[in-house]
Amino acid sequence: MNHPTLPDHPAAREEYLRLQDTCDAVTREIAEVEALTGAKAGECMDVQMEEDPDQYEEVTMQLFQAQLDRLRQLTMAAAQAYFARLDFIPTGRGPETYYLGRWGLLNPVTLDPVIIDWRSPVANLYYSGQIGPMDYEAPDGRVRGELTLKRMLTVRGRELSALFDTGIVSQETYLQGVLGSISTDRLKDIVTTIQAEQNIVIRHGMTRPLLVQGAAGSGKTTIALHRIAYLLYTFQKTLRPENMMILAPNPLFLSFISQVLPDLGVERVIQTTFEGWCRSGMGKLMPKVYRESRLENNLGLTAAEREKAGRLVRLKGSLGLMNRLEEWLDKLQHSLIPSQGFRMAGVSLIDGPELQDIFLRQLKHFPLDTRIDEMKKIVRRRVQSAVSMLKDQYAAMTEQQVNRIRTALPEGPKRLEKTKEVYALRDQRYQEIDRRAETYLAQYRDKFPSLELTELYRSFLESFGDEELAAETGAMLDQNRIRQEDLPILATICRAVYGLKLRPLRHIVIDECQDFSPFQIELLRRSHPAASFTLVGDLYQGIRSDEGIRSWDEWTGPVFSGNADLAQLTVSYRNTVEIMNLAQSVARKYPIPGIGETRPVLRHGQAPEIIPVAGEKERIDRIRAQVLAWRKEGFHSIALIEKTAEQAKKLHRALRAETGAVLLNESDQEYRGGVMILQAGMAKGMEFDCVGICDASAENFPDDEFLCRILYVMMTRPLHRLCIWHRGPVTPLLQD
Repeated sequence: MNHPTLPDHPAAREEYLRLQDTCDAVTREIAEVEALTGAKAGECMDVQMEEDPDQYEEVTMQLFQAQLDRLRQLTMAAAQAYFARLDFIPTGRGPETYYLGRWGLLNPVTLDPVIIDWRSPVANLYYSGQIGPMDYEAPDGRVRGELTLKRMLTVRGRELSALFDTGIVSQETYLQGVLGSISTDRLKDIVTTIQAEQNIVIRHGMTRPLLVQGAAGSGKTTIALHRIAYLLYTFQKTLRPENMMILAPNPLFLSFISQVLPDLGVERVIQTTFEGWCRSGMGKLMPKVYRESRLENNLGLTAAEREKAGRLVRLKGSLGLMNRLEEWLDKLQHSLIPSQGFRMAGVSLIDGPELQDIFLRQLKHFPLDTRIDEMKKIVRRRVQSAVSMLKDQYAAMTEQQVNRIRTALPEGPKRLEKTKEVYALRDQRYQEIDRRAETYLAQYRDKFPSLELTELYRSFLESFGDEELAAETGAMLDQNRIRQEDLPILATICRAVYGLKLRPLRHIVIDECQDFSPFQIELLRRSHPAASFTLVGDLYQGIRSDEGIRSWDEWTGPVFSGNADLAQLTVSYRNTVEIMNLAQSVARKYPIPGIGETRPVLRHGQAPEIIPVAGEKERIDRIRAQVLAWRKEGFHSIALIEKTAEQAKKLHRALRAETGAVLLNESDQEYRGGVMILQAGMAKGMEFDCVGICDASAENFPDDEFLCRILYVMMTRPLHRLCIWHRGPVTPLLQD
């Protein structure tokens, strides 16, 4: 029998045997779940939920889906059962040992934990503590005691490849080793390296909105995704992944982060953009969105020109405009009601006061279009009553006429003929009444003005009183198109008039939230009143300040009424010390009050290179040589960032043949990795092994706050290497 090669550690044999027992337990539970569900581990296990199941079927399907989710988790647990061991002695009790993994596992007989889920309360001992006195908050109260062992374990399947007992130094070494590895194509889960300040954000409660100011490289995106996994674990009786949503800046970014939640065993969380959310709510009512890169346009403008160009965008995203829109919609609902109520053939169906009571009070929780339809049901019943009344009146008149005929004429053919004529006239009147009723109901909607969304938007703009706003937006509406900044206004009108067809949500995560306007956040809050919020962003990366915010105060008071918590993540885990120090020197040119300076984790690497080039040919040659050198070193993801899209296209034409570089566009749906060429505005939120900033000249990047933010974003993308080229004098933003 071959004995495995074990790490050089006194407890290696003990830990190896424990791992075998754990893997056996995982295998047994996989077999049990497979037998229960009929599914096979590792195969496709998607279940299509019926749209309208009855209550019994829905509960059964939920339980079955939960078993399939468990099978996915167990399959991944078979690949890595756990990553740490904790020995803890609670005060007044005997010692306890916990093995920490991505998913928990109980002994089915004793119900003792075989693996502790990283999201459990006791896991705080790993993320927040060192050896010595420690405590954690459990469901039954705070547990105090002493942490006597904190052991890191590297396992793959049944293999134990490394273990060491951590102190401050060894844990720092482990973190540096993980962060220093070459990246893959996607953002990774970080459950083994979550730091104390990140752990606080992940485990923040749901009672208050959480705003996270996260420095570049602080892991804010990954932390937000881990927070979703934590909340689903902690509130598993009331939260379902289908009722959680992530809003990201673009489809490419969604592709970049797509694997994190599945790696954490979380499926079916809604992942979309704000435009996607609007489209799901408005459906076919939503006009075509005009594609333009306003950021790209801003790169060619002066600060004064950008301020002027951004005025309308900021106005459309303001709470002031939202409030004016709400006032206008309130007047609209009053203007829809026929002032005299509804009358047919001289009969009052609904008078003015009753109509106002029904339309404005009894039906006020319905969208206007639904109210009009509901009113039609009431009108139809009143019409039917009026028809019956009119017919009764004609019937009475007919009987009176027949009685007069019987009195005036003797029985015989003439009296019979006259009587038939009277009854025929009555039947004709009945038919006329029915036709008038049908016509009246058929023309019911004609009594209300048109509720076409873009025309309503145009009417609102005309009433707003800003001629430039009305003219600029009106020209787009003439083409049945809108811009991105029009979406919250149009969605608000649609919500009031037709309603938004939205899935009920309990928690919403917004990434790169500094690019969202107060109007957008307030619209989301009103559309999902039962949802809690986690918003993560970085004001230093606020390169879209014309459509986003410039201070967290724009939300904390006006949107959340002071009922929100603000957390700051100030440590960067992405960049080396050398890269972050240079990026921080740029950020200091335009500091933001109240935002702490970024501190890099202690990981050193090559100093960034700032290289002057004499001309275009030398620039291309040097960039090409550097890419080939990085690839020879084994780096996987390499980004060459140009200031503008046109510059990126030109560079791609020059380099694609020898480097295999791909050009990233704003319309791309999938992140592929490798050698990428992209414009500056697309880099935000992404990370790469190596980054080349292809022209940081003074001409390309003059001393300007907006361009300072752009350059800072570009400089904080690399994990390992940064190279900066410039033609002519280097940007003053990189000068002391």
